[in-house]
Amino acid sequence: MAQRFRWTHTLADGRDATVSRVAGAHESGDDARRRYDCRLPSDVTASTPDERVRMTREDGDGDDRLIVVVPDGAGVVRLRLTAEDGRSAIPLLGPTLGAALTDALRGDGDAARSLVAARGTAVAAVHACAHALDTEGIVALVDALADASGTASDELHARRYALCRAAARGTNGLAVTGPEAFEALVDGLDSAAEIGEVDALDALGDLVAVHGLDTVRALGYDLVRLAHRGDGRFRAYWLAALARDRGIDDARDVAGAHESGDDDYARLKDRAVTAEYRERGAAWRALCGPASRRSRETFRYVLANACYWTGETGRTDARADELCYEGALAAVPADLDWIRVRARYERARAVGHRHQSATNHALAIAAFERARDVAASCPDDDVAPWDPLYSRTVVASNARSAAGDHAGAVGVLEDGLDALAAYDIPETRADEIRHHLRGQRHERLALLARREDDGAVETHLDAAVEHYEAADLDRSRDRVAAKRDDAANEDATDRARRAARSAGGAGPAPRPPSDDTGPSLADIPDLHDSLTASDPNAVGSADPGVVERGPRDPEY
Repeated sequence: MAQRFRWTHTLADGRDATVSRVAGAHESGDDARRRYDCRLPSDVTASTPDERVRMTREDGDGDDRLIVVVPDGAGVVRLRLTAEDGRSAIPLLGPTLGAALTDALRGDGDAARSLVAARGTAVAAVHACAHALDTEGIVALVDALADASGTASDELHARRYALCRAAARGTNGLAVTGPEAFEALVDGLDSAAEIGEVDALDALGDLVAVHGLDTVRALGYDLVRLAHRGDGRFRAYWLAALARDRGIDDARDVAGAHESGDDDYARLKDRAVTAEYRERGAAWRALCGPASRRSRETFRYVLANACYWTGETGRTDARADELCYEGALAAVPADLDWIRVRARYERARAVGHRHQSATNHALAIAAFERARDVAASCPDDDVAPWDPLYSRTVVASNARSAAGDHAGAVGVLEDGLDALAAYDIPETRADEIRHHLRGQRHERLALLARREDDGAVETHLDAAVEHYEAADLDRSRDRVAAKRDDAANEDATDRARRAARSAGGAGPAPRPPSDDTGPSLADIPDLHDSLTASDPNAVGSADPGVVERGPRDPEY
């Protein structure tokens, strides 16, 4: 890991300014301050909104020297640099935050937590500090923040691909300059144990999903080489983006122009139709080239399947899956209802899970309700309405607890359990879901019991542990078991303080969500994988995968 004592900042007009941190004894003590030596073009003006910051400018031959002194307590100062073509800003750390960054990189958990507290979120802390770090240092900071706090870990897990997107398009701070640097960042984030896997192809698919193909080209990548890399799933990302943004004919042209290898359409189609579940995406992708040389409708049929099955079997946390479903919807023929319904349903679920992980409760609830509406409008059993209902119940209860309304969260969970009981859910999955929701219910009841002098806190936490154990939710089980131990060790003074708060009437103002105020959101990503992932033995069919054609589908 490496902090940078000197770095280059690109101005709005493309010219460069250099920043050097002048280290020394003045950075500590009662009158601590940080001093920065900046060299910038003489026609660039510098300013800062913080009146505590001292700036001294010396004219030079071509470039001016600007000395910026940041006193303790200033936090992060934004040095605004204005050129004729626009303005940019350099974040400069004050002594306390600068020291916290150094200590966090050395493994000090308290320092890492102080950085997050100072900036409000872990992602904001990364952006504020990135200018003073190289790629290795950025990865080390992410790792340190995630390791120090479950809340930060959840946040960085939810936004790890967004960090990659920001770096790919950034100019200063969190920014990379080419494929090698981009993949060094991706590989580094992937090595951070507490934020989940990060994959380069999926990060590029995520970038395409949000900003289009030109951003990948601008980063220096060859799209043709990416299409043949690994399992070839970037080919689906590429064609999906073309179908979504430019139309089916552009996708068809690219599929035909860059095809190589087997051109036996009939044999490849038979392989795609009969492929095992996990192999369907690759099998349909291999058929896109040969299909491009057949009719337009045939290509649409093949591309819709290729995009859909790449998203369905990929199940990444990147927005590449959403891109695939959007590509499937752009390509699907008018009379191929099976793919259209499934793509709408899975896109809504993918959006819901993305917002759920990011604790965007209202957006997640809306997305899961869209998925449930799609399922309700489907005359067959192709999609399961209970799945988004279950996910919506989890999110809605978390939203209530995040607002301090634990009683309301209990009501949501009980209503969800009653509603789910009406569905014919596969037995094993139904047991897992029931135990998960009942475990969350008991956690909320334990929080409510803490408001009473003789509340049955330990009884509810014991019940929650048992339910999580039955559902194989190890993280939840261990977390609640630790809370159970804390409750058992609570002394008489703590119980009296809790009773006094309860007697005060309205009680304390709701606190923001944390590991102490309800079921941890750290469990949500794992739950997505174990409880809501696609299952080849899902409701309605022994195999929900695409077949050559359904009774109402045309033959292509």
